[in-house]
Parts: sequence; structure tokens; C-alpha cells
Amino acid sequence: MLLALSGLLLLPLAGCSDLLEPEVFGDLTPETFFSSEADFRTAVAALYNPFMTDWGTTDQGAGVWYAALYNHDPKTYLIRSMTPTDELFSPWSTTFDFFEWGPTTFNGGNGPTYAKIRYVARATDVIDKIQKSDAPVPPEVKARYIAEAKALRGWLMYILYDFFGPVNVKLDPATLHDPTITPRPSKEEYVAAIEQDLLEALPDLPDRYNGDAANWGRVSKGAVRMVLLRLYMHEKQWAKAEQVARDIMAMGYSLMPYYPDVFNVEQNNEIIYAVPANEASQNYWPQEIIPPNFASTTLPSGKTITRGPGWYGFWMPWEFYDLFEPGDERLHTIADSYVTTSGAVRTRNNGMRGAIPLKFTDIQGDGPGYGFDMPVFRYAETLLSLAEAINEQRGPDEAYEYVNQVRARAGLAPWSGMTQAQFREAILQERGRELYAEGVRRQDLIRHGKFIEYAPAGASAGPHHVLFPIPQEVIDQGGGVIEQNPGY
Repeated sequence: MLLALSGLLLLPLAGCSDLLEPEVFGDLTPETFFSSEADFRTAVAALYNPFMTDWGTTDQGAGVWYAALYNHDPKTYLIRSMTPTDELFSPWSTTFDFFEWGPTTFNGGNGPTYAKIRYVARATDVIDKIQKSDAPVPPEVKARYIAEAKALRGWLMYILYDFFGPVNVKLDPATLHDPTITPRPSKEEYVAAIEQDLLEALPDLPDRYNGDAANWGRVSKGAVRMVLLRLYMHEKQWAKAEQVARDIMAMGYSLMPYYPDVFNVEQNNEIIYAVPANEASQNYWPQEIIPPNFASTTLPSGKTITRGPGWYGFWMPWEFYDLFEPGDERLHTIADSYVTTSGAVRTRNNGMRGAIPLKFTDIQGDGPGYGFDMPVFRYAETLLSLAEAINEQRGPDEAYEYVNQVRARAGLAPWSGMTQAQFREAILQERGRELYAEGVRRQDLIRHGKFIEYAPAGASAGPHHVLFPIPQEVIDQGGGVIEQNPGY
């Protein structure tokens, strides 16, 4: 698996600690680097470093430890895409639960997502170096590595855009060594740059890596199209979203027959992209959400899970749990009661603060980490996004077909007879039930204009919270050139 090795392949990066000063890959490699396919592979593998389930790494360029994007630490892109929403509450992260963050909240190690802007510059350098290399590498192989780097750069740019809006990334290799601080680009320029990277990457990537253990974790056409789909949904470019969703449908993906198997069967045909986990880079989600006095639980499926206590850093509020319909097989991955180490039964009626969103139910051993891959893009999301895009353009009549595939897999009755507005509200909640704990709820609520409305009682939520602030240290370093997001 590629990502398990990426930390070892990352070449040391050292230099200025300012986030506005990109530390580029090529400066710190021998003159003879980029002279073989092995060099290309090493350089591109280093760009996967942010995309891990493990805790993270110390960025030698900044001298600061930064959590990985898909780790379950409260500071990560994954968790901050969930804890300011109705699907997840964290006693560790009440600043985000109650919308009390500010620009200084994102300084240093608390701002690991913004810090990934450095990897955009590094990707620019890798792309430039491979393009200019005269290494004896077949053209199609060279093109694949360039495409892979562009795909990762475009994906990182989307992640930054999702949280902060346009940021002043370095995309021109000629300016990588220029210390001049540049202003943030316009939304139109930034979105166009993401789209260009992803579209240029598509032709030279393999369709998919399902069943290819040696390359599982590399970006593919399927993964790139999913980033494009999220970008188009974010921008409400419904026609483009519909087309790319149909392109994904034509690639041979399918729903797993039983919902829990999606998360327990590696490289299954529903997973378009997952961050690999193993002993070197583990998945800590079960440890994070299991209570400290946990002994066992029996799920609605009848399956019993027994393991040691967890850290109880997150739980699913009962209000969100109650959005699931009776008989929904997705509840087979959520515990609404458990037996404590003293033999008592805990439920919502006697002190259980929220449901346990296990997601991964083939747990063996006490952990704390496990080898379950962390799904990022799934075919079910494609179907639900297609249904939403169709409804926004032409109403729900053509859209039922796609959402009902997801509902049928959950053992639920099909939808029919809705107005466009009713379908819009229903699809938001269906996405919540299907994609819970996968890091999409914040995006969905913002797109539907519900993010502030769904904030918990007592939260200091305002319209400006749909974007996080640019870290204050970046504003200070920018000397007035970098503008803060409105409201901060």
C-alpha cells in the first residue's frame, strides 16, 4: 500500500518557518535527482504525506508537527468537517461544537489543514522537475507521474478552498523562489485552477486500483472525478456535476449489497478512494468513539462487539441518530446501548450521551488502532450527488432512480411523489444517514444553506462561519497583503 510508505519516502524539508514561504521539493534534493522512474516515484509518493490516517508528521520546513488530513484527531480536515455539524459532538472540541473559533485558533499545530498549502508548492515543483527531466523514462510513465502530482495538487487546493476559500497557492514554478507575498486570487481564478489540474490529470491516470494491493491508495481517474464532483457540487454547477457523476457511473463501480461490508471489506467495488491503514498507519476511529467504561455492545444486526475501553472523544447526538428510519440497515453500524465494565447497561435513558457511530464493525482486539482503510469517496455518494444535481435542474422525477438504489440497499422503501423543495430537504438528510462520519456533512449543510441553522443551541454561529478564518499568523506575516475572511 502506497501511503504506508509515504512517510519514509518524504525527503527532509528545511528552511523558513513562515507558512507564506513555500519550501519546495527541488531545492533540497541532489542535482542528479529526477533522473529515473524511481526518483519520480519517490517525489510523487512524498506528496501523499498529508493524506494519511496516522497522527501526522513534523514538517521540517516549518519545524511544527502537523496532523494528517484523514487522522481522527480533533484538529484534522476530516474531523473539522464533522464536529461543527449536527452529526458529531466532541467534548474535546467544544470550540468547534459551539462555533467559538477565531483566527488564532488556527495558528501553528492547531492549523494543520491550512499548513498543507506548502504541499501545493511542493507539487508545483515536482511537476516542473518531472516535466523538465530528460530521464530515460517512457513518455506514458512520465505522463502518469505528472498527472498524479497534478491530481494531488488539485485535491489539496479543493480541501483548502472548502475550509478557507481561495488561498494564495504557488502554481507557477518560476515564482517558487520569489519571496514576494501575493494576495489571494479571486474565487473564479482559484476554482478554474483546481478544475484545470484535475481535468489535465484525467487522461493519463488508470481508471481505478480496486484489487491492486500494490497501488491501492494512489489517485486514479475515479478519485479525480470524485474531487471534480465535490467541486461542482460546492459551486452548484449542477450540469457539470451531473455529467461527471454519470462518467463515474460508467466506470463499473457498484454498491455493496450490505452496508457494513463497505467498511469491513478492503478494496471493495463501492470504494472509489480510501486512505489505506495498516500497522504503520492505523485507523483510530473506533478508539476515539468508544466510551471509557465500554465492555461490549450488541448491534441491531445481532452482532456483538467486545473490546476494551476507548477515549470517548466523539459521539453522535441523539437528535441526529433519530433521523434514521426504523429498520434502516445503516443502523447496523451504530450502537445505541452498551454494557459497561461493571456489567451495567447504558442507554440514552440512563446517561449515555449519544450513539456510538462505529462504522467499522469487524473490530478484533482492543486496539487502539486498526487496519481498516478510511473511505474518502464512495459510489453511494456519486448516486446521491447525481440525484441532487438532477433535482436542482429538472425536479425529482428522474432523480428517484438513483437515491432509491441507496435506500434499497439500506432496506428502506423507495421515494416518490415529492416536490423539488421536498426532495432537496430529503436528500440532505439521506446523505447524512448514508455518509455519516465520512467528513462530508459540513460541505452538505453549507451547500443547502443549513450550516448555521443546524448549529447546536447556545452556539455563537453566524453567516461568516461557513468559512474558517485564515490563521492569524498568516495575516501577520502577510503585512496587509493577505486579506482575512469576512467576519473575522
